[in-house]
Amino acid sequence: MSFPLATLLVIDDDQDIVESLQILLQTSGYAVIPATSVREALDLLDDHSEISLVISDIRMPNVDGLDLVRVLRHRFPTLPTILVSGMPLTDEDVIPREATLILSKPVCAAELEKAIATMLQRGP
Repeated sequence: MSFPLATLLVIDDDQDIVESLQILLQTSGYAVIPATSVREALDLLDDHSEISLVISDIRMPNVDGLDLVRVLRHRFPTLPTILVSGMPLTDEDVIPREATLILSKPVCAAELEKAIATMLQRGP
């Protein structure tokens, strides 16, 4: 029995994207906990202390990924986060300084895996 490299929380309002990322990341040796909303993700974070990193879409209804980062910095200040966006960021987007890594969709597998490794190596 092998252990996962890390446990990742993947958040996107598009269920197909969540499922695709889950398959990709599990194939790469990660455990993946999927969520389709920020509210669901925050509940999962409360229930799963083993989560090592969050990967979240930026553009989601109600609460977006930028707001999520702000909440995470208060509730889970050392948890690394990768934000992903399919739409360009605008001057109106207020990017939290804590958002250390933002990737553009579509993200290739190698780019995502490199980003995950980089964020996990940085540690808290």
